[in-house]
Amino acid sequence: LAVAQGSDGKEGGDMKKISPKANFYIDLVIIVSMLSFMSAVIITYEAGYRINRTNSLPMGFYRVIDKQPDRNDIVSFWPDGSEPFRIARERRYIIPGKYLNRGDGGYDALMKKIMGLPGDVVSITDGGVFINGELIPNTLPLECDNIGDPLPVFRLHDYTLRENEVLFVSDYLPRSYDARYFGIKDKGQIIDVLVHVYTW
Repeated sequence: LAVAQGSDGKEGGDMKKISPKANFYIDLVIIVSMLSFMSAVIITYEAGYRINRTNSLPMGFYRVIDKQPDRNDIVSFWPDGSEPFRIARERRYIIPGKYLNRGDGGYDALMKKIMGLPGDVVSITDGGVFINGELIPNTLPLECDNIGDPLPVFRLHDYTLRENEVLFVSDYLPRSYDARYFGIKDKGQIIDVLVHVYTW
């Protein structure tokens, strides 16, 4: 049996045991690095910056602006406890996060465009989402997700959005999980209005 030897001829010459002191400093560097990263995330969040990690909108950095939500604005909003959102959480379409939704579990905030406003006439059909008779691009409802699980079905025909009712839709990606599946939502669920800073 051949045994590896170091340059000094001793067995295991390439294996060096890390001293307790060195281990302490390695652990300290790791802890400081983690705390620095967490601090940077908190500071960035408090400064009004958000990161989009999904494909419903271009991935990247967004900034909170002070304005009332209007048509075509990008908004962040909190999901409610409805069945479509529970399905989305179980299947990891959306990520569990810090927003507690009226005692019905926690979700990460979602980012979508606000496309439908009170007074708009909305149809969600097998042909797509129509607002005031105009087809929104990339809104053909899908029957199943990318692994074959059936998606929730939500359909409307010439429905007039009431006061505080809004429609969150992505016209960027055909596979977005949006009003085609979770339906009409309340304006009060909106957290922030956002603008692009840097996306890819």
